Amino acid sequence: MPAPGLREVAETRWDVDRDPVVAWSDDGRVFWLLDPDEPAHRVELFRAASSTVEPAVVGAALAETVAACDFPPTDDRASQPRVRAALRAAGLRDLANGPDGSTP
Repeated sequence: MPAPGLREVAETRWDVDRDPVVAWSDDGRVFWLLDPDEPAHRVELFRAASSTVEPAVVGAALAETVAACDFPPTDDRASQPRVRAALRAAGLRDLANGPDGSTP
């Protein structure tokens, strides 16, 4: 899933001049932002408590609602409270709840 709005993350983290993409695991549980030309260049966006029914919908929501400022420079993943807020804003409220049902 193309994520042109997160190009700044790719430029900063991987020193590349191209748009990153949102990709997900086969079971639709783990979502990453990655460099399409260097898949080893990846940062975790979100890890669901269980498999998602429509990972492409979740991937699109992440690509459109997560912002570059949601990536702490010293962490290997996006800020989970901010990602969960972005998912809630995209109407994915059930998925945005924590594994224990909490809404951080």
